[in-house]
Amino acid sequence: MKIKKGLLKKILTIACNVFLGICVIFTVYVMISSMNGKVVDIFGKSVLRVVSGSMEPSLYEGDYILVEKIPCEQLEKGDIITFYSTDKSIYGMPNTHRIIGINNDGSFVTKGDANINADEEVVTQDKVIGKYCGKIRFLRWLGSFTSLKKLILLGVIILILIMAVYELRTIIKVSRMSEDEKKTIYDKKKEKLIREAIEKEKQRLYDENYNEQDEGGEKD
Repeated sequence: MKIKKGLLKKILTIACNVFLGICVIFTVYVMISSMNGKVVDIFGKSVLRVVSGSMEPSLYEGDYILVEKIPCEQLEKGDIITFYSTDKSIYGMPNTHRIIGINNDGSFVTKGDANINADEEVVTQDKVIGKYCGKIRFLRWLGSFTSLKKLILLGVIILILIMAVYELRTIIKVSRMSEDEKKTIYDKKKEKLIREAIEKEKQRLYDENYNEQDEGGEKD
């Protein structure tokens, strides 16, 4: 039973480590792709990094946003959408602006909240990536550790956490060993008392039997 529990614990530990590793790799991949302007589509949702201040104060440069793919017919005036730009300066790159108008042909007139004028090029439905549905603050926090000083600080914090976890595991292990030792000592004492009780009972039975034999001899 102990072997099965130990094996199950090892399997769970390995599974957790693998899952954690996959999460870390996926997060790094998403961050790198977003920083390079690549769209990572996962089950109809994409993560993108804001690279300009054209949408301030709604969105700030460096924010990581979640964009959901929905039918263009459901988009309305006032929605923030991400689309592949046809502007010459950023042609083919993802851009995130607000819809300020919808044309009869279904194309969208967009504008950055911080911009004075609307975008020169309209956004056709085939260029729409999706609708903005929220920020991912955790990725922005991770992205803030891009400077050398912050990376060193993060490395020190991670090292301290690893040492703390190791020390805690050591303390727990020592505590368990102490409990096992106490149990072993208790079992030995118990076994000794049982053995002594058995020996006493044997001696008592022997003495009774001896006395009965003596009494029988005397009567004869």
